[in-house]
Amino acid sequence: MRSILFIDDDKQTLILAKLYLEKEGFEVHACADTEKARKILQNTKIDFIITDVGLPGENGFQFYDWLQSQPDYREIPVLFISAHAVGFDEHLTKHRDRFIAKPIFFPDLIERLKKELP
Repeated sequence: MRSILFIDDDKQTLILAKLYLEKEGFEVHACADTEKARKILQNTKIDFIITDVGLPGENGFQFYDWLQSQPDYREIPVLFISAHAVGFDEHLTKHRDRFIAKPIFFPDLIERLKKELP
C-alpha cells in the first residue's frame, strides 16, 4: 500500500483527501502543519507528499526546500496545492508541473497519483 503525507491547514480538505484517497487504497497521513509533517516523516515511510502552499508558519515551498536538503527525503515526489497562490509566482513558475489548484477535483488527483506511483 502506498503512503501519502497530506499537509493542509483546512480541516475539510484533510477530511475529504483522507476519504477519497483511502477509498482508492492509499494509506493517508494527514496533518495541518509542517512541524507535524516532520514527525510523521521520522516515524513513517512516505511515498508521496501533497502540501498546501499557504500553510501557517512555514509554507509549502519552504517545507519543500527543507525536504530537498535532507538525503532521506529529497527523492519523495511532492505535489503543491493552493487556492490562493498570490505572492508565490517565482515558485509556481519553477514548479508548475507539480501544482494543482483548489478546490481539488479528487478523481483527477487520484489519476495523477496512480500514474506517478508505480
